[in-house]
Amino acid sequence: MPAKMGNAIAAGPYRSRVQPPSMIVEALDIRPGMEIVELGCGSGFYTIAVAKAIQPAGLVFAVDIQQGMLDKLKVRMDQEGVENIIPVLADAEGHIPLDDGVADAVFSITVLPEIPDPQKALLQVKRILKDDGIFVNAEFLLDPDFPLRRTVVKWARQAGFTLNRQVGNPLRHVLVFTKDE
Repeated sequence: MPAKMGNAIAAGPYRSRVQPPSMIVEALDIRPGMEIVELGCGSGFYTIAVAKAIQPAGLVFAVDIQQGMLDKLKVRMDQEGVENIIPVLADAEGHIPLDDGVADAVFSITVLPEIPDPQKALLQVKRILKDDGIFVNAEFLLDPDFPLRRTVVKWARQAGFTLNRQVGNPLRHVLVFTKDE
């Protein structure tokens, strides 16, 4: 999505009703002090909610491939008074410039099918997750690149994840994965 549309579509009132940030916070099983990575943070609609939920000692690494989106996120952080977010510029090939085992959880919302090689990106997710970490992927039917649940599960299995549970329904599902041992 172009950065200039970052707030209009991704954070609109309709999105707040059908895929509210509380759905993601619930799926992440939030605890204060967690270190969480968001892939494709955009303008920060979900990022801010997660960052607030893990305060005071938690940290969110907000990853995006567009500097324009990260700039919008920084504006939103200032407006909301949230300081526990670190914006991270990544590449479109799926490489995540973070250390191994840095995250208690990683989440993405309607991002995985946008990445040219979702499996490569999921291997990066696995790399940055702690051994007991979780990966949460949310999809929304009205997204033009909406993948079926079974497609996301297949990608995740091939990258070494097991489906743990699902929040929502087939039209707006949030899948929670754990790393295989």
